[in-house]
Amino acid sequence: MRSGQGWVLGLLALGACAGLFAVTFWMRPENSVRWSFTQIHTSLVRGKKDAAARFLAPRVTWNDRELSAADFLVAYGLPPEPSDIETAVCPSTPAHWTVTMKTHRYCFIRQGSLWRLHWVGTVPCSCR
Repeated sequence: MRSGQGWVLGLLALGACAGLFAVTFWMRPENSVRWSFTQIHTSLVRGKKDAAARFLAPRVTWNDRELSAADFLVAYGLPPEPSDIETAVCPSTPAHWTVTMKTHRYCFIRQGSLWRLHWVGTVPCSCR
């Protein structure tokens, strides 16, 4: 009977450690930004614009045009061939993070507990 209790306690401890690791991992900005980027594109592939809108700032600048989040979702087209993504601190504003996929850069700003997309373009972002 004691060995069964040991297994249960061991599994509970393992679960607690895994949970702490997951929280620590996803709280890191580079991972949170990558997750937000992935959620936007996965939602758009599935046709769920409402789910994608959750990860957009109220105003999104796309190729030097400022659009509302709803207008951005209508105008934005998914990349024809997705590829690997890279995350890095925004060169112009260290509080922002960018995701680069091929030639496009996506700049995210933290609002509350989410990283929200606020700028998309082919040149380095010039946000302030």
